[in-house]
Amino acid sequence: MGLKDIKDMMGQMRAAQQQMKQVQKKLGDMRVSASTGGGLVKATVDGEANLIALDIDTAVLDADEIKVLPKLILKAVQGAQKDARKQAMSDMKGMLGDMMP
Repeated sequence: MGLKDIKDMMGQMRAAQQQMKQVQKKLGDMRVSASTGGGLVKATVDGEANLIALDIDTAVLDADEIKVLPKLILKAVQGAQKDARKQAMSDMKGMLGDMMP
């Protein structure tokens, strides 16, 4: 391995670091939402699957409906997290595709 090979490898490593920074920023800026109960509960997560917002329609606060609220919340959050992970993987493959074997 010659000096040119080492310089090329170092350049590739710097490029990979830059791309990873871009991916991390994109994941932090990404917003993915999912809803359940016909839109009564909506969860929004970022690209790292962190819960950002939770919207609950006041119709769910009815005495009969309140019993299902925890299930609706859980389902909405899990759906948004699953979709965020899928989108993040797709974005990372697109941005780092040439570097992946």
